[in-house]
Amino acid sequence: MSAWSGSDRAARLPRTWPTIRRRVLRRDPTCRVCWSAPSTEVDHIVPGDDHRENNLQGICSPCHASKSGQEGGRAAAARRPSARRPPEPHPGLIER
Repeated sequence: MSAWSGSDRAARLPRTWPTIRRRVLRRDPTCRVCWSAPSTEVDHIVPGDDHRENNLQGICSPCHASKSGQEGGRAAAARRPSARRPPEPHPGLIER
């Protein structure tokens, strides 16, 4: 099963994505996160659909998986309702 299955992400990439991707990987041959592995993927610095080159960076696969997982976890947490119950009124207060 592809990592992209069920996602519309590929359809949202610009038509010129292959060219943009090549330029970013040429510009950033070393991972911009760990600075030790070769860049094999292009990452959006600020998540979303801003495909301008100043929002893209070359990154290695392990760093990309970690960064994407953290971003996905934060996005999922933001969508979940709070697990906290609303505070109960003090038992000594009389409601009228």
